[in-house]
Amino acid sequence: MSEKFDQGLPFLKLHLGEEGAKLAMENEPDLTRAVVEHGFADFYTNGALDQKSRKIATLASLITSASLPQFEWHLRGALVNKLLTADEAKQLIIQMTIYIGYPAAYNAMGVAKKVFAEFE
Repeated sequence: MSEKFDQGLPFLKLHLGEEGAKLAMENEPDLTRAVVEHGFADFYTNGALDQKSRKIATLASLITSASLPQFEWHLRGALVNKLLTADEAKQLIIQMTIYIGYPAAYNAMGVAKKVFAEFE
């Protein structure tokens, strides 16, 4: 692909998991290439935040924007690669309730419970 793609790919795999990265590449290769080269290579490689902090910020953003399919991908990656525990993710959703309201929090928790069940 490109040098930037190669630089960002490990972070895609870290945040989505190996399977999630593979699915993203299969389903939307051009869009995923752009995300990896721009988002992951440009932003996830600097040392300003550790990867756990980046994951928390990403999940909070996806929860508050009701981007539930992407929330599911990122949550699965967080659990697979041990960036967060299920309890930490659950507490993040509960905290976001203040900003998004109860219905949206229940929607996010429903997605999370589906993902958590995969790890039981």
